[in-house]
Amino acid sequence: MAKKKKPKKWLKTLLTKGFIYVVGLLAGLLIPWYFYINYITDTIVQDQWDIPSVVYARSLELYEGQHLSPQALTFELDLLGYQTTSGQPKTGQYKYQNGVFWIETKGFNFPDASTQPQSIQLTINQQEIQSMSPQLARLEPPIIGRFFTTDFENRLPIKLIAIPEIMVKGLQAVEDRDFKNHHGVSWYGILRAAVKNLMAGEVVQGGSTITQQLVKNKLHYSQNSLLRKLHEALAATLLESKLSKAEILETYFNEVYWGQDGKVAVHGVVEAAQYYFAKPVERLSIAEQALLIGIVKGPSWYNPYRQTKRALLRRDVVLNSWLETGVISQAQHRGAKTSALGLSKSRQLKANFDDYMDVVKAQIKQQFSLPDLQSNGLRIFTAMDPYIQFKTTQTARKTSDWLDAEVESAILVSGAKNGELLAVSGSKSASSHYNRALLAKRQIGSLIKPMVYLAGLELLPSFSLDSTLNDAPITIKTDDKKTWQPNNWDKKSMGTISAEDALVYSRNQATVDLGRQIKLPRFIKFLQQMGLQVQRNNHPALFLGAIELTPFEVQHLFGIFASRGANQYINTIRYVTDKNNKILSRSRQAMSHSLTTSNIDTINRALNQITLRGTARKLTMSFGLPSPLFGKTGTTNQGKDSWYVGFNQELLATVWVGRDDNKATVYSGSSGALVLWGHLFNNL
Repeated sequence: MAKKKKPKKWLKTLLTKGFIYVVGLLAGLLIPWYFYINYITDTIVQDQWDIPSVVYARSLELYEGQHLSPQALTFELDLLGYQTTSGQPKTGQYKYQNGVFWIETKGFNFPDASTQPQSIQLTINQQEIQSMSPQLARLEPPIIGRFFTTDFENRLPIKLIAIPEIMVKGLQAVEDRDFKNHHGVSWYGILRAAVKNLMAGEVVQGGSTITQQLVKNKLHYSQNSLLRKLHEALAATLLESKLSKAEILETYFNEVYWGQDGKVAVHGVVEAAQYYFAKPVERLSIAEQALLIGIVKGPSWYNPYRQTKRALLRRDVVLNSWLETGVISQAQHRGAKTSALGLSKSRQLKANFDDYMDVVKAQIKQQFSLPDLQSNGLRIFTAMDPYIQFKTTQTARKTSDWLDAEVESAILVSGAKNGELLAVSGSKSASSHYNRALLAKRQIGSLIKPMVYLAGLELLPSFSLDSTLNDAPITIKTDDKKTWQPNNWDKKSMGTISAEDALVYSRNQATVDLGRQIKLPRFIKFLQQMGLQVQRNNHPALFLGAIELTPFEVQHLFGIFASRGANQYINTIRYVTDKNNKILSRSRQAMSHSLTTSNIDTINRALNQITLRGTARKLTMSFGLPSPLFGKTGTTNQGKDSWYVGFNQELLATVWVGRDDNKATVYSGSSGALVLWGHLFNNL
């Protein structure tokens, strides 16, 4: 019998080594890959979101006797995303008819108290709330800005239990019906998608589970390669072993991308509800929930603001799926499908808050670091009045309608009594990124004169506005051995006049006469006590405004007059809370002056006379604005700077007009800046 031949020894050795090599190669690739995917899923589990701090305008308080126009209230409601209706309003809707408003508020978690949705009925007549039920109410504050990290992702996490049950079930019905049963990957879903794609000849359906979609969102995968799918599948399987199904759903709702608001990415269901419907998640209707779930498939493709018809069809597909799977009833399906999209109109309003936010950023960074602002979810409540901001911006935009095209403008408005900044415009152009109200230092001219006369009252025991001054040519030798001869704006002199007339008619020579009595070093010290940084200025031209200030600094200065000395600084921020609504800081007025109230009142009487018979009389004679008004014009050489600062019992506003290249203009304070001031106050 023939013996079987044994395999050659060299072949056996080759096969053995080959097997070991292949096993080693696979182990060398798969083990690191496994540990890498394991590490990736650990980061998903442990990931902490950066929550941008939110900046709010003031909340509008409503009460009988309040000065409020129907236009202002309508603007506020539209900005907050309230929808108009001709029937009985529901939450987040209002009705207006013949001066009567019916409003169903949304509620808000204020730091002092959480307000629930409520019904408000009020009647406005002659720009005033005549009657109202209840007697006192407040709307939620509009969002005017956020502090983002460099990735510009906007989200606010929410617990799964706070999301409507229909929405939670509806997500699974549309995106992953086998979610409760699979372990991260649905092989049945993949097979079903493969068959449909094969029959269609193109990719019409994906087989990714909710867990796989979460991995894709977290890891920012953008390519549909086989390797990426393997990554997704392994990561999803590992993630299911580390998180419960409820935790996966909660993470998904907080992570998923829902659209783009300019350069800001909208992530999470809370911000999606706010972005599209301007309401909390728990207040979303079934139709609104369906639209959001439908958008997940393609936020750009189904963008309801741009692709209304496509988004509506997608919403109805979702509603049909919910009916088919028993998520909603036939009656709910019928009601939701006949609903309009009901998108918030707040995004369509031409409200520009960037200039105001510049001031908020400058002031808030004195208290909180930028990383805290970008990631800790602080809530910053400001004094901004959205309607006044809107009117201020509108006025600035029309600068070239009333003045020539070469000049720019800056406007600030604050509360006359409390020093709270209500509105800012840093340019007449919507495309300008230079905030002149905050950054442009310009000579202030005659705006300094009320401070000169106030210094006289404070520092010269025998001086009053009844005292006489010499409005006549004067020659002064300066420290550099040169001579200085100030002229009046009209090139004339009035001789001996009262101090009040000198201020009312803005006489330069008389003001310098008073300045010589005060003495320049004492006046500089006086200005420093007012909060002005006056350094290395030893020229008597300081008495006529040879000092450069920003419009914002000028607003500080005149805030002393408007508040009768009660406020020295203009504030934007009322208070700041953490993400749990605990108050971290409140605004406080810091005072560095010790002015006499009666002396401030004396200057204010002269400022009132300026609007009646002085350089600002155009306000009462041409614009017909109601008295009492108080103010001062300011003009620098060759009209390079045109200023007007004025106030009534409620508001203080500073207006600057001039050219960015500092060239001459044809405008004085009364023919330039005062024109914008008058139009603004006529429209408020």
